[in-house]
Amino acid sequence: MIHASGIKTVPEKLKQDAIVEALLEIRFDSQTIPEILLGRLADHSAWNNFHQRRLPISEIPAVVRQSDRNLRYSPWLELADLERNRKVRIGEHVLSYHQLAPYPGWQVFRGQLFETIDGLFSKAGKANIRRLGLRYINGLKPAVHRVDGILDLNMTVSVAGQSIPESSNVNFTTNVHDDTDCTVRIAAADFVTGSLPEGTAVVIDVDVFTKPSARIKSAEDAKAWLEVAHTREKEQFFRLLKPNTVQELMEK
Repeated sequence: MIHASGIKTVPEKLKQDAIVEALLEIRFDSQTIPEILLGRLADHSAWNNFHQRRLPISEIPAVVRQSDRNLRYSPWLELADLERNRKVRIGEHVLSYHQLAPYPGWQVFRGQLFETIDGLFSKAGKANIRRLGLRYINGLKPAVHRVDGILDLNMTVSVAGQSIPESSNVNFTTNVHDDTDCTVRIAAADFVTGSLPEGTAVVIDVDVFTKPSARIKSAEDAKAWLEVAHTREKEQFFRLLKPNTVQELMEK
């Protein structure tokens, strides 16, 4: 049984956020020839000065990438802005925008995501959106966020009446809005692969995404969904922090 109680108000931001990476992923189909589409997206004016590199998956033949469900939505070109810690990844059926720490705040990040959405709809013609996903990966550190482990979060997890151990990995999915679900992954740092900020004790990964029934027909539809998704993401994150922790850490 998993229980995470809600909070009455969602703070605008923390004094020091825990965001390791924030990203928007768009999965789509397009009638444009893939090689032409990737060239158009790579030339999007918002990313003119990004460094370009092929990802290893680009060595796999296109016919294999198209037929393998796990590869179909995998990017094989990366554009990177090393000075501002941001990346764009592009594949035949996927476009994602990644902001690594330090996070510039929602107002700046939203503008970057709007540019990404506009780029896809202007370069891909009549793109058929299969999935939108807004994801925030947070690394909580004891000295900064007053969280030493999973047991310090505002939730209880038990099996046959017994609480789970401190070193655990918990995933759950819940409906958060019309045609939108959210998967939350909570893990002790030793369950997480890849680089994390030094001293990270707990990782909270919040992924808000459209259901197959969602209908995103235009850039404006995608932007409207993004606003809702961001609100739902914040709600899911902050309800996992105890109220006294939120009060202590929130920017006033």
